[in-house]
Amino acid sequence: MKAIMKILQKQKGFTLIELMVTMAMIGFLASIILIALGSARLKARDAKRVTDAKNVIKSFELYLNDNGVYPQYGTAGTEYDLTTAMTNATPVPLVPGYMSQTPVDPALLAQNHPYRYVTDAGGRNFGLAIYFEADGAYCKYHSSGGLASWFSSAPDCVR
Repeated sequence: MKAIMKILQKQKGFTLIELMVTMAMIGFLASIILIALGSARLKARDAKRVTDAKNVIKSFELYLNDNGVYPQYGTAGTEYDLTTAMTNATPVPLVPGYMSQTPVDPALLAQNHPYRYVTDAGGRNFGLAIYFEADGAYCKYHSSGGLASWFSSAPDCVR
C-alpha cells in the first residue's frame, strides 16, 4: 500500500474528468462571447452606414454649392448603385473631387444591399437609401426639397 501511495504522490497532472470539465467551461464561455460579439459587429456596421450616409450628404451639399445641382446620373427617378452614380455623375463626378472614394456597404452581402441613389430631372433633389442590418430593411435620406416618395417602401432614416 505504501508503494502505491508513493507512486500516486509522484504522479503530477490532471485527471481526464478535470480536463473535460475545464474544456466544457471554456467552450461555454467562448460561445457566450461569440454571441455577444455578433451583435456588436452588427451595430458597428450599422454605425458605419450612418457615418457613410452623413459624409455622402455633406459631399452632396458641397457639390450643390459648387455646381448648382446635386450629382446626376442616368435616368431621373431611377435608382442606381451609389458607386456607379457618383463616379459617373454629371456635370462633374463626385469622386474624386468631393470624396476620395465612394463608401461601400461594410457587410459581405453588400452586393445584395448596396447604397442606392436617385435624383430628379433637374438635379434639385436627391434620395439615398441605406440598408440597416438591425432593422433588416432600407431607410432613406433625402434632400429638403422632398422626394420622400422615392424608395416608397422605405421609411425615413432617423439616425
